[in-house]
Amino acid sequence: MAVRPFDFSERQATPFVPIGAPRTRREARRLRQRWMAIGVASLSVPFVVAVAIIFGVSH
Repeated sequence: MAVRPFDFSERQATPFVPIGAPRTRREARRLRQRWMAIGVASLSVPFVVAVAIIFGVSH
């Protein structure tokens, strides 16, 4: 079985461009609230669906 060495010294095809921080406190707060809402929704939606299925089966 042959071993193929990889050369990581070459530059990437697409350079990494960092995303800047929000400029104002208002933008930072909105961004934080948006991600909190996404997190709460991603945790609550499966729970609500599971409860609805349980009540649907038991009813």
